[in-house]
Amino acid sequence: MKRERKFYLKIILGVYFIWLIFFGAVGRYASILPTQDFTSYMDRQIPFIPEFVWPYVLCYVFPFLPLFIVKDWHRFNRGLLSIILANFSAFIVYLSIPISFPRPELAQSLPERLLPFIYGIDFHPGANKLPSLHVTFTWIVYLVCRGQRLNRFGEAIIFLLAVVITLSALFVKQHIVLDVVAGIFWAFSAWILAGYLYRFLTNPYIDARAGLKQMTKNLVPIVIIFGAVLLTVVFFQ
Repeated sequence: MKRERKFYLKIILGVYFIWLIFFGAVGRYASILPTQDFTSYMDRQIPFIPEFVWPYVLCYVFPFLPLFIVKDWHRFNRGLLSIILANFSAFIVYLSIPISFPRPELAQSLPERLLPFIYGIDFHPGANKLPSLHVTFTWIVYLVCRGQRLNRFGEAIIFLLAVVITLSALFVKQHIVLDVVAGIFWAFSAWILAGYLYRFLTNPYIDARAGLKQMTKNLVPIVIIFGAVLLTVVFFQ
């Protein structure tokens, strides 16, 4: 098990690094495009609760949770495939429909001192919002952890954490309702699609690490083509 954790820890860190490059490139380009504000009546009724910044930042370490819970590493592979599918489709939407919305005025409490940092690393006036990948990744992690080492109580805790992280995106005004609803839809849709595609990309009955390598080998040409087109649009259009 330690060998598997070390192997998949390296995979997570590698995926994080590659994701940051593409997410940043898409965000910088989308931020110079005309934006739309889809703020709804419901959004205006949701209060600003800066204390929810703590569960919000929890999402940045949440993807490491399956390393300690998963026993079927093919399920972990499916989660990685879900993330790839969710990102590919989300990036297209980000470039097609950049959105922006007003942020609240901040006071001097500790959570409100952290929020400027989160807002500051975002894209202005707006980009990479719809769907919320913050929410999408959270629910994919939850789906990966289901039916693994945890009992019903443990799974309920993971579910509640996913709910709180999702709500935090609204309460710290980092996303609007449409972003969050789309993020949840993106997670479950990517998970279902990945379940079908995984059996075509690799053999689900071989060793999971060999399966991941096989899946990666089959995906590399697609990823390279998509990445090249995406970066061409971002840097040369």
